[in-house]
Amino acid sequence: MAYYGAVDVGGTKIAVGVGDTEGTFYATHVLPTDPKWDAQTVVSNITETVKAVAREANIAVADLRYIGLGSPGPLDGSILLDASNIGGWKGLDWQKDLEATLKRPVSVQNDATAAGLGEWRFGAGRGTQHCVYVTISTGIGAGIVADGQLYRGARGNAGEFGHIVMRPDGPVCSAGHQGCLESLASGTAIARRGRERQKDSEYLRAQSEVETKTVFEGFESDDAVCRAIVEEAADWLGLGLSYLINLFNPEKIILGGGVATHAPEAYPERVWQAAQRWSLKAMAEVVRLVPAELGGDSGLMGALAVAVMADSH
Repeated sequence: MAYYGAVDVGGTKIAVGVGDTEGTFYATHVLPTDPKWDAQTVVSNITETVKAVAREANIAVADLRYIGLGSPGPLDGSILLDASNIGGWKGLDWQKDLEATLKRPVSVQNDATAAGLGEWRFGAGRGTQHCVYVTISTGIGAGIVADGQLYRGARGNAGEFGHIVMRPDGPVCSAGHQGCLESLASGTAIARRGRERQKDSEYLRAQSEVETKTVFEGFESDDAVCRAIVEEAADWLGLGLSYLINLFNPEKIILGGGVATHAPEAYPERVWQAAQRWSLKAMAEVVRLVPAELGGDSGLMGALAVAVMADSH
């Protein structure tokens, strides 16, 4: 049996596991991310956690064939160019630094790409040669598999789907881009629209705080304003998906992330109707929109898939 380490790095938590080629984990651990950590501290904490998880799984670190890591981006290969919530890590070279402490080969992908690889290998994308994983949460990202191979791009940042500009005069996203898909269809965008229109909605006026979940609950309560906000976001996302369909001609688009998971039942159908409306017919006829299967485990499963893929090349 071949064993692999997996590390999913996020702004609020870091998940670490030891697993195998079938997607089975033998031990996992989650540690909260402290924004005060510097680069040296985060590398040290990940190193010690990998060692602890390996001990718990009764597997020697030396027996891990590869360690896969999913990182926030953007990246330059394995180097973290920027991370808005964890600025002290800028310039950290995940591969170089962790290979120095763990003495095992390390492979790094951005987090959305890693999650997409996990869905392709262990989840909703199994059996396909062409699929795109799209995550809709605070932001929007994608992982692309083409001809049975992960598409990474020149620096490893391919799939920044959320920053395709849809409406040049639109709102500004957290990265400073005006009118991109993320600013129109993400969970952040839905919550912002809810706050902007709170005075127009009897349901929203009654809420002390308006977040994405609040707008979804208003939709379920048949509030007209909440319904309009969710439908508008779904339409923008569907338009964006039509670009992916026309560019990549995938067999499946896999929809994941917190928004897709917790949205009203009518949301994916609305997204799909818009995607079909704006896609070329020949492309739309072969693609299916399916929900992600890995849920909250997508990041760690993705990191495991990164390790397995690196070992097979």
